[in-house]
Amino acid sequence: MMKKNIISLFISVFIINISNIFSNEISQIFRGAGPIRSMTKVSNGRIIGGRSTGHTIEVWGTTNKGSDWSLIGTVASNSEINYGDIMLLALPNVPIVYCAFREENLYKQFKVTICRSDNGGINWVYDSTVINWQNLFVGAPWLFLAQNGDLQCYYYSEPLASNNGSPGNQWIAMQGRNGIRGEWNKYGIVTVSRDVNIYKVCRDGMASVIDLGNNRIMVVTEGVEDQENGRMRANVIRAIQSFNGGKTWDYNGRRIVYQSKIDTKTKRRFNAYCPMGIRIGNGPVGVVFCTDEDFNYPDASNAPVENRNCHIKFIRTLNNFETWGDLKPFWSNGNKAYAPGMIETKLNEVLVSIDNLGYQTFLRYK
Repeated sequence: MMKKNIISLFISVFIINISNIFSNEISQIFRGAGPIRSMTKVSNGRIIGGRSTGHTIEVWGTTNKGSDWSLIGTVASNSEINYGDIMLLALPNVPIVYCAFREENLYKQFKVTICRSDNGGINWVYDSTVINWQNLFVGAPWLFLAQNGDLQCYYYSEPLASNNGSPGNQWIAMQGRNGIRGEWNKYGIVTVSRDVNIYKVCRDGMASVIDLGNNRIMVVTEGVEDQENGRMRANVIRAIQSFNGGKTWDYNGRRIVYQSKIDTKTKRRFNAYCPMGIRIGNGPVGVVFCTDEDFNYPDASNAPVENRNCHIKFIRTLNNFETWGDLKPFWSNGNKAYAPGMIETKLNEVLVSIDNLGYQTFLRYK
């Protein structure tokens, strides 16, 4: 879970052609800084993404599909605030970009804030607050432009679970606007992802939101397994869907996208966590995620990211949006990685970023 600011010092970026998605041809290598997880394409064709250095949110951009990046703007800076979970969304056909992020103050309180750029991510102003200071954790916001033109903000929320009779749990919340401006109160606070049984352990987080068409939306999340194995609950990847533009969600249809094997020595399950999903080529949903299943033993699911072993893998929907398969390795060149991200740069061509927590490398695969 991304509960504290993780300062990224290593991003691996891959350009992959889906028709030959797992070939090993490296067409270019470049070392330098870049964004973490969230990337978006602005109206002038540039791809931009954000990253936190702790007390500052930076915006980085590329004009050549990720082969190099440059710092183009600063969203916010405050020595008394820790920033994290940076997410950018560019609106289509206009230079407006929104940035959602989590703030943590000196009193260990949390809120979700939105800033806005009207010139493609270069200059920024405060836009709004989705949810104000909370003593329980809120974070990892994801902005989504619904088919009716409403801007929606999804985030994970301990207060939502606690206020609805499930203290200690963490659910995905959604608040939306009427259009792209104004208060975040059109839908109230919608409970997006939770177990059908509100008393069951549920720690959903790190949501990404995918438009499936016809007001059908999928949310992919990190979560925990239903039952303990070896006296611990491992991270698993889950998905849930809405069929009316995000107003209500099918809790009975919430399902596991991927869970790792159980280690025979420790009797604990290996972890699958920090996913991100996108629609690829107007076809399947692809999800890239972290896992420790290639290593000797599973890490604790609440261990700090820097202390976990990690490879990056990929899974996708098959002949519908209900079944998953075709598991593939994406990155195994080491054991430190986190927060993979994806963006389709053109039809069936995907830019993948991986945060490797020590230095930054950009790779192009196709």
